[in-house]
Amino acid sequence: MPHAAFRLADIEVTTLCEGFAPLPLADECPGNDVDWAAERRSYPWAFLDEGHWAWHVHAFHVRTPDGDVLVDTGAGPFGPWEPWAEGSAPEPDPTDPSSVRHVILTHLHADHAGGTVLPDGTPRYPNARYHVHPADWSNFESNPVIRESDGQRYDAREVMQGLADTGVLSLEGDDHEVSPGVRVIHTPGHTPGHRSVLVRAGEGTILLTGDALHVPVQVAHPDWESWHDDDPDEGSRSRAALLARARQEGWHVGVPHFARPFGTVGPMGWVGSP
Repeated sequence: MPHAAFRLADIEVTTLCEGFAPLPLADECPGNDVDWAAERRSYPWAFLDEGHWAWHVHAFHVRTPDGDVLVDTGAGPFGPWEPWAEGSAPEPDPTDPSSVRHVILTHLHADHAGGTVLPDGTPRYPNARYHVHPADWSNFESNPVIRESDGQRYDAREVMQGLADTGVLSLEGDDHEVSPGVRVIHTPGHTPGHRSVLVRAGEGTILLTGDALHVPVQVAHPDWESWHDDDPDEGSRSRAALLARARQEGWHVGVPHFARPFGTVGPMGWVGSP
């Protein structure tokens, strides 16, 4: 599903969209009375019908003068949690796997980390270093996420273990630059080791949120809990702090599960790019 690339000085951010699936609105923002009709009027692109939002599965390809960086890898051979919506079959990924120098995994859920490997379990990006927060590595060791679907079995640690065995997995815990201009920051709550990514070039910054956001209403109400989060209280705190900083500092924002992924944080909530 084509999206225009986002440019920031000499850096280009391209959206890699595997497709989308319908997820029920009834599961979102538990305990809050959401005016979904008003949300549909404001953000018609975010909804499939009256009862479902369009859960897109995006990764971001960041092309920098110092080499290519991927932020997440999509579901890859493990498929979506729900069947793709009609007309939403995955398109070929145009990325040259050999060109990627770094892969940042915001967390280890299948829709963000499944594409790190090929169907035979070998690394999809042979020249890359893979970056995972150690809290996620530990969490998925003691609490494995195993999903059986259409004969496919996703176990986060099992998928990642091959990367660890070959020495291409980085488990550095501090916030740091992975590549010049590309910085990981710890934003826990969705998972213990969840990260977001700041990309800076020239005078501009774009924040790639990972799963700190799922639906646009969360931008207006970042303190609302999300049922997607392992720790909803911590997730709300991370989301509120992250979006407050994005608004104050005038960052651009890229959201992997939004149908239109790029925008900004305005006084009243999400402001999408034209």
